[in-house]
Amino acid sequence: MTDGSRGGKRRHPTSAGIGKTTLAVHLAHLMADRFPDGQLYIDLRGYDPSRPPLSPQEVLHFFLHAIGVAPQRIPNDTESQSALYRTMLAGRRFLVVLDNAADAHQVRPLLPGTPDCLVLVTSRNQLLGLVAQEGACPLALDVLTPEDAQDFMMRRLGAGRVAAEPEAVLEIIALCAKLPLALAIVAARAAAHPGFTLASVAEHLRQTDGTLDGFAGPDGAVDVRKVFSWSYSELSSRAARLFRFLALRPGADFTLAAAAALADLPVSGARIALRELTGSRLVTEHLPGRYTYHDLLHAYASELSRVHETEAERRAAIRRVLNYYVPHAKAAAALIDPESAFSQDPPPAAFPAEAAAMSWLVAERNVLPGAVHLASEAELPGHAWQLAHSLDRFQELRGDWHEWAAMQNEALEAASTSEDLNGRAYSHRGLGRAYSLLRRYDLALHHLEQALRLFTQLDSAHGQAHTHRALSWVMTRKDGQEAALRHAEAALDLYRSVGHLGGQADSMNSMSWFLTLSGQGECAVTRAHQALVLHRKLDDGLGQARVLDTLGFAHGHLGNHEMAIRYYQQAVVLFEEHEDNYNRAGSHSRLGDTYERAGDDETARRHWEVALSILGELDPSWAAEISVKMPGPGGCSAARRSYLPAHNGA
Repeated sequence: MTDGSRGGKRRHPTSAGIGKTTLAVHLAHLMADRFPDGQLYIDLRGYDPSRPPLSPQEVLHFFLHAIGVAPQRIPNDTESQSALYRTMLAGRRFLVVLDNAADAHQVRPLLPGTPDCLVLVTSRNQLLGLVAQEGACPLALDVLTPEDAQDFMMRRLGAGRVAAEPEAVLEIIALCAKLPLALAIVAARAAAHPGFTLASVAEHLRQTDGTLDGFAGPDGAVDVRKVFSWSYSELSSRAARLFRFLALRPGADFTLAAAAALADLPVSGARIALRELTGSRLVTEHLPGRYTYHDLLHAYASELSRVHETEAERRAAIRRVLNYYVPHAKAAAALIDPESAFSQDPPPAAFPAEAAAMSWLVAERNVLPGAVHLASEAELPGHAWQLAHSLDRFQELRGDWHEWAAMQNEALEAASTSEDLNGRAYSHRGLGRAYSLLRRYDLALHHLEQALRLFTQLDSAHGQAHTHRALSWVMTRKDGQEAALRHAEAALDLYRSVGHLGGQADSMNSMSWFLTLSGQGECAVTRAHQALVLHRKLDDGLGQARVLDTLGFAHGHLGNHEMAIRYYQQAVVLFEEHEDNYNRAGSHSRLGDTYERAGDDETARRHWEVALSILGELDPSWAAEISVKMPGPGGCSAARRSYLPAHNGA
């Protein structure tokens, strides 16, 4: 099953519902022990009726992240991503499953290019380019043979029931075109009604009036949607209505709560309806509490929704499900990032604690960007930008800054179509923060300046203050220390005007850093201690860590090396407690600088090595700047990046 030069590839040019994915996943499980380094699976969405196919760039970003490459290290362009992907897989044994490929162009950048890896590709197209140019081994799946189909029915319904009505079984198999998906659905309905004769099942199926124009059987004579419509017709009105509305959902899967919102049902009613849908195999609970269904069933549900629901009803359902996601995202954001809340009003009590909020965000991480897109397409800009803003801190902590920027771009585009200045201001600021971490400082500056203009127009002191603080961070990266200090001072004044203690502390900390760089070390220490008092009053451990790092920096510049070392060591402990590796690496780097200036080169080297071990994946550019400090050819001390402040959000 392998190709010696490029890695094995299996191609399945077959019709929908024939079992391509099932076969590929089954093979992946059987061969797992042959590929000890891991497996990569992705649905390329080549035939998804509601979403475009995934681009190679999106898939490569997902794969690189999955194999341990930090998002900050992932290049922006497809060619560079593909090169890094192949480098990471070189000499390793991975099994890669590329499901539902649209064409060879989508697949080619995803091939590892190593004989130690195997790639399974499923598609409804022939992908002859992969066969001709990449040495793929084609395997065309056909419908089940009559014998296999009968065996399938026996496993689902029992040998006795099948043997009792052989003619009815053959008719059911023929009406299902021997297609596994169709047979599975019919068998599920028959199993749910053990008192039905199989002859009556066949009769009911034969008389079903279905229209499945785009998904006929291989010979064009059998309409698979007849099978779907037969099973659908057996549903209660509540379950049937939920099935139709599920076609409008964002993302690849959904929860009970989201389903209830879509169909405007109480949770108890949605639970009963979902139980009915999973029992009929129209919906699958693929993870505990998370549901999905086959893309053919999605297409069928979408067609039914357009027939049975008015456009107003469909829009109302979309609004309902977004009205579920937006307040939950806001509540989660208020717990993990209280400094950037929309207002001082308390958020809805959707989560008991920060850990629960983070767990919800992680579970919904693949749905929420889709919800932003759905809101944008449905011309609901308020929902789009509020969702995107709620995810700012989560995306920053995950390090997925490319996706963060893409989502904020979509939110900004949606907000720009309306007169919602708030939406434009928040989206510009989110983009500015994302671009600053991606080191695209000119773009960051542009968007933050736009945000400041809009927040000023809105007379939002809170919004202006956060934006000034973000601008001060960017100006540091652009060697604008005087401008950085001005922005930090402006932020402090605005935070004082609204009584925002956390913002005041962070602004004072930033000012301390900039005062140190301008040679005002004593003033810097005073400001830092004022900030530390506020952070301790707020019991903000991370805030304290950032200030302790700044105190180490200020004392180091004053020549108080022993004091600087003590503060840096305290900062390292707190950063580690709060799992802030990015800033912990910065403190280690500056500890190394301080030990070097104190004449202890060996201890300096050890701290630089710790910083390098952390930043090798998180931020390779910073790691490269630290590496030049190390003893050896080309080594020098005090790389510029080490003198940049800890990042404290905005």
